[in-house]
Amino acid sequence: MRLTELGEFGLIGRITRIVNNEGEMRDVVVGIGDDAAVIRTHPGKLAVLTTDMLVEGVHFDLAYTPFESLGWKALAINVSDVAAMGGFPLYGIVSLALPKSWQVEDVELFYKGMKRCGERYHCKVIGGDTVRSNGQGFISVTVMGEVEEGCVARRKGAKVDDLIGITGRLGGARVGLEVLKSGHDRDRFPDSVNCFLEPRVRLKESQWLVKEVHVSSMIDISDGLSSEITHLCQQSGCGCRIWEDKIPVADETVHWVRQYEKKISNYLLGSGEEYELLFTLSKAQFEAWQHSHMNQKRPEITVIGEMTQKEKGICLVRNGETVPLVSEGWDHFVQ
Repeated sequence: MRLTELGEFGLIGRITRIVNNEGEMRDVVVGIGDDAAVIRTHPGKLAVLTTDMLVEGVHFDLAYTPFESLGWKALAINVSDVAAMGGFPLYGIVSLALPKSWQVEDVELFYKGMKRCGERYHCKVIGGDTVRSNGQGFISVTVMGEVEEGCVARRKGAKVDDLIGITGRLGGARVGLEVLKSGHDRDRFPDSVNCFLEPRVRLKESQWLVKEVHVSSMIDISDGLSSEITHLCQQSGCGCRIWEDKIPVADETVHWVRQYEKKISNYLLGSGEEYELLFTLSKAQFEAWQHSHMNQKRPEITVIGEMTQKEKGICLVRNGETVPLVSEGWDHFVQ
């Protein structure tokens, strides 16, 4: 069978069945299939481990991606995975396969960007490896973090009638990518370009969501809203109803869509690399939290839907009509 037939997530499922052995995984709290792995290390604390690869020509294009921004992003996407589990990052390890086309100054700029990101989110780069590549550049980053026992957020855990919430506003990363590819309009859409090149991680929001709001499940939307809500539903054994008119939109996304007569739903549902947090919580918990935090400054979150019975499917409510929500997210093997 070809990888294009199975797809990325079908492949992950097969790998999980091969390597998972419950009897040998007593210290593994969360294994394959979530944003990060969680292991039990000592009483009261759990270690969070995540890794991501970036391949030149697949994940980044040096024609419009500065090396310093690439360094920021390489670390940020891993920090976001830790945040999605309710954890806090501690250390990063970086491995690079360097092609002949990369200069010493390029590598230095890469690490400067990574250092800026690490200082912002309190994650120290402490080691790694460098090798030669005869083709494109390859970047592999592993981040270790920590989470308090009892505060782990997972993709599964949502229940029927839970509300679905999201941080921030969507669409900016896709606009930023399209602006960079077009070679113009960069000065008119600076927030979108920055959103794509140097994404901000919702680390503080993550801590607040797990400790104050007590979310029932959580994931970052690095592969797009429609794809990630599908993961939450599948792992929680539920369906959902997303209210399209409630999805928060970035201001520059609105301007871009109007200027070029684009379809805004593509930017809300299929824009990857957003790194906002998608989460669920009970209606009772949401009401209690609203009441207790009525006069306090709080992060920007928006309720965009609700979980339903599995048999009702994964749906989008658009202009009063309920339609199936098609997953439009990134899959490495079927793009």
